[in-house]
Formats: sequence, structure tokens, C-alpha cells
Amino acid sequence: MKKNAALTPFAKAQAAVLRAVTPLPTVRLPLEKAFGFVLRETIRADRPLPPFNRSAMDGYAVRYADLAKGVRRFRRAGTLEAGNAWRGKARPGECLKIMTGAPVPAGFDAVEQVEKSKTGGEYVELFTEAPERWQHIHRMGADCINGARLIAPGDPLTPGRVAVAASVGAASVTVTRAIRVAVIATGNELVDTAQEPAPYQIRDSNSRFLLARLAEIPWAATTFCGVIQDDPRALRRALAAAMKKNDVLIVTGGVSMGERDHVPGVLTECGVQNHLYKSAIRPGKPIWFGIKGKTAVFGLPGNPVSVAATFREFVLPALRKMAGFGVAVPPALRLPLMFPARKKHALREFRVGCYVDGGASVVPVPGYQGSGDFVSAARSDGLIVIPEEARELPAGTVVEFHPWNF
Repeated sequence: MKKNAALTPFAKAQAAVLRAVTPLPTVRLPLEKAFGFVLRETIRADRPLPPFNRSAMDGYAVRYADLAKGVRRFRRAGTLEAGNAWRGKARPGECLKIMTGAPVPAGFDAVEQVEKSKTGGEYVELFTEAPERWQHIHRMGADCINGARLIAPGDPLTPGRVAVAASVGAASVTVTRAIRVAVIATGNELVDTAQEPAPYQIRDSNSRFLLARLAEIPWAATTFCGVIQDDPRALRRALAAAMKKNDVLIVTGGVSMGERDHVPGVLTECGVQNHLYKSAIRPGKPIWFGIKGKTAVFGLPGNPVSVAATFREFVLPALRKMAGFGVAVPPALRLPLMFPARKKHALREFRVGCYVDGGASVVPVPGYQGSGDFVSAARSDGLIVIPEEARELPAGTVVEFHPWNF
């Protein structure tokens, strides 16, 4: 299609953005303040995990050799709770009452759960049917050996990884510092959320969407720089000020070809080197991206769904690379379409979609009216990707699905 000849294919456009950004410097943080940040060092085990043979049940520790011989009546030699050590010795015909998490003393190599026991005085009868050595024992080193790599550079510190880091004594960790992100909305038609709009005006929703999205990212420190009118001088002042203080600037609106779309020209005047203008996608075709010094600048289209799509497909991967993720592009799901999909153009299309059948399939949001329809888009779970070459996808076709929840 001739009118799309100057458009950059999506894959090349995304790659151009990722080539232009680099990981930010690191900082050392206490572990309790590093949740969600991206690790930039290797966390290794400082001892085997578990560090000892640990009882997995409340019950009785016994010698497997006794069980194998058919012994089921044992003399109780003592009681051992988690956090304590036992000074005794495992002897034939004796058992040790033991609590979950307690270290199983040497000589004992099986635990029977308390539910399968009967106590009478100093003796315990066990109802073990098919004894196994090491039953109900979490053996030393079963999770990992001493020195094993547990968390790699580029991994975000999820709650599970924070627990692992804590278990090996990583009281502080090296992570990528927080990314400073500024958000600016442009347009004479925009008014603040709390303001009553005139009949020809709309409330600013794009910046609120971006601020909410960025608030979900623990390693993003976000500043809202307000709504700027379509005036080159006002834009120049606002954009220049934002770029001085931030690692990333996101501007919504004013990036297309209209007479009042000043953002690309003003950014160029401010010394931003352009790396991308217009990609062969729908929605979001007029996306703009550039670099000034160490600041990455995104100009996103003004339509709300275009903002959501270009943030997910361009801004988020760039942020992840700057944060030091091992994989910059968020992973995609591959799910079948419940209904057929058609398009007439040669662009990559992102359609807002929902999970159906408990997440086993996806379907375009019913009644969706295009890139300005943020009401319908708010009911979606993510973006269905219709490839460039596709014109008709039958029901059941497996497609990429990009969830909003990254």
C-alpha cells in the first residue's frame, strides 16, 4: 500500500526504540526497600537449603531399619521442636516426638505423621503400612546446594525472590535505581479531571491512565507535569524542563500531521534526536520516539486506546530495558480466537480483547468503536495481535495476546 510506504514495520520500530536505550546505573538498597526492583547482581546460596534434614510433619522420627523389620511399637525418647537441637542418640526401638520444621537428628531417617499414631504412656504405636526411607523428611540440600545461583541479574525482586534472598542473608541488594518518568498531556480541548468541560472540551484521561499504569511499576518514580496547550512556546518550556530532570518523558497528543500537532517539531527544536516517527500499526501509527542526552522521549497519539497500545508495545519494553530486565519485551500469551477476525489493511493491528472460557481463549471486546472508545477498552484484558499479512483469521486460530497486567 503506497500510503504506508514510509511507515516503519512494527518489529523494526520496536527494535529501534530498544537499541536507543540502555540500563540505568545501580544503587544498593536494603532488601525490604527493594521489592519489585530489578536485580543487578547474582544471589547465591550461602549454605544448602534446607540447611539440615527437616521434618515435614508433626509426628515421630524413627529408624527406617526398625520399620522395615516390622517394628511398630516404639519407646518415646523425647520431644523436639523447631529451632532446637536434640542431644540424644537414635537407638533401636526408640522414637522421637518431632514438630514440623525441626531438625531430624542423625540416626533417624523416617518420620510418621501424628495422625497415624497412638500413644500409651511412654510408648507409641505407629500405623505405618508401606514404610519408605526419608518419608516426610525434607532432606538437607534438596532445594539447592551451597553456592547455587538462586536469583540472576535481570530478575525483578518478586515476593518469592525476596524470600529467597532473605533466606541466604542478602540483607541489601544491588538493583537498578528508580527510573524518573515525566508525563505531559497536550491539547487545547483538554481540561483537568475536576473541571467542568465546555461542550467542545473533554477531560484529560490519558495522563491519568499513564500515571495509573506507572504506579503499578515499583521501580518507576513518576511526575505529572500537567496539561499544556497547543502553543509551541508553552510546549517548548514544558518539554525542556521535563527533560532536564527525568530519564523518560511521555507526551500524549500533538504528534500527528495536523496544523496544531506541534510536538515533533518542538522536540526537534529542543535537540531531541528522532529515532522513530510512525509505525505500521493500528492504533498508534503516529508514534514518535527520540533521545536527548540520556533522556528517552515518547510522543504518543492522543486517542486513549492508542495511548494504551503504544505504552504496552513501545514504552514498557523501553522502561524494562532501562531497568535492567533480562528480557525487555513482556512475554506474550498464545491463545485461540473464539470468533473469526478480519481486516483489510497491511498494518499490524492491536485489538482490545477479553479472556473467555476461563482464560483458555480470547475474543475482541464486543461493541468496540475504535481507538477513541476507552469505555469499551476498559473492559478488556489486553491486546489481540492481528499480524500484518493476515486478512482473515478463522475461529480457533492461535494468536498472540498481550495482557495489560505486566
